[in-house]
Amino acid sequence: MSDVGSARRAKDQLKTAIGAEPWCAGIGVEREDGVGFVVRVRVRPGSGPEQTGVIPARIGDVVIYIEENDA
Repeated sequence: MSDVGSARRAKDQLKTAIGAEPWCAGIGVEREDGVGFVVRVRVRPGSGPEQTGVIPARIGDVVIYIEENDA
């Protein structure tokens, strides 16, 4: 289970790596029951595996979720 500090560090690491990419719509930390804190990466519609493939599934104990932004 991840804590908020680890999740914030993972978010900052991802922001540095992909935050300026045009396909990245946002990166945030959220609490999820049973998992702890997770990082949710929102990508713009139409982003393919070449973009989302650079996002790891985990950073340490922190789970990374990828979801397509609605607009």
